[in-house]
Amino acid sequence: MTLLGDFAKGFLMMTVVAWIFLIMNFLVMGQTALALLLIIGFIPPFSMVAYEYFQNRKKKKTPSPPA
Repeated sequence: MTLLGDFAKGFLMMTVVAWIFLIMNFLVMGQTALALLLIIGFIPPFSMVAYEYFQNRKKKKTPSPPA
């Protein structure tokens, strides 16, 4: 993976961790409406990342037997 790809992956992971921490924090504070808003806002980016992952996933090739 390239340097820019590594930075993008790191940024994505830190964003997800911060978002999960915020959701847990809002639930502990009793702000369920804000937690639900964050969860609903998390669905579109997560679905785009999951779609790209499954679209570009490399499939393992099985070696063909010699002829």
